[in-house]
Amino acid sequence: MRVTIVKLFGLFTVAAFIIASGNATIGQDKSSKYLDLITKALPEKAPATPKQPRKMLIFSRTTGFRHGSIPTGIKAITMMGDKTGAYTAHATEDESFFEPEKLKTFDIVFMLNTTGDIFRPKTGTDEEKNARENLLKKSFVDFVAGGKGLAGLHSATDTYTRSWKEYNKMMGGGFAGHPWNIVKVPVKNMDPTNPVNAPFDGKDFDINDEIYTFQPSTALATDQHFLLSIDTSKFDAKKSNRPDGLYGISWISTYGKGRTFYCSLGHRDEIFGDPNVMKHYLAGIQYALGDLDADAAPTAQVAEKK
Repeated sequence: MRVTIVKLFGLFTVAAFIIASGNATIGQDKSSKYLDLITKALPEKAPATPKQPRKMLIFSRTTGFRHGSIPTGIKAITMMGDKTGAYTAHATEDESFFEPEKLKTFDIVFMLNTTGDIFRPKTGTDEEKNARENLLKKSFVDFVAGGKGLAGLHSATDTYTRSWKEYNKMMGGGFAGHPWNIVKVPVKNMDPTNPVNAPFDGKDFDINDEIYTFQPSTALATDQHFLLSIDTSKFDAKKSNRPDGLYGISWISTYGKGRTFYCSLGHRDEIFGDPNVMKHYLAGIQYALGDLDADAAPTAQVAEKK
């Protein structure tokens, strides 16, 4: 894949992303409509000093619904690493980067609004497709379980939703729907003292975005350490399917020796212009990289100890 980079206001920003094997455009930057918003929202510094130079792979391939905010998200996450020094990012939709020899050169994978069966080749016999897909799946699992990081944004949970349980386990949730579409939602700060939640200053808040709900067998308090959720004392969530009544928005966890972070916010371009959300993303990324220490014990375990 060829990536065109433009230097503007002293920051590198992704202007366009073009798949090298063809003319399909990953996305244009909407004439830099959100550049000023992003620039103002970027954290001044990272919450932790990297233990070593960090390299991030941003992956945004879609084989299902494609979010129009993908170019804005890539730009924001890339610029945030450049400004704070927390990491350097490489954005691609070329699944060959998940081959073991390529993938091992990165410290973290950031699944940015991916959807569908992202490792499934478009061409070849079924046998060839299966073999290729299984190779990349195993490489990805080995990468995270072996001690590397995984971060996911919004529809990262709408990826291999019901066809690859191990991915759902790594990411922490499997998409079930967004019955509320884009709506103002009261957000509960479930762990005010957690450093990943530090940007919210111990407070609850409201957010205007498309809010997900997850399959009942995923996004569980017994598996994930929840950071943010819908505040059901202020919001009617009866349209959803959660028998446990827990509507997670953000969480951290571990997978093997690796660390994971997920936040469902990121449908709207404007989310990447929210300073507190951007700081939350950065803290979650640094947790997943192993540079920021945070309690990732499942929420149910933490509750039992109190």
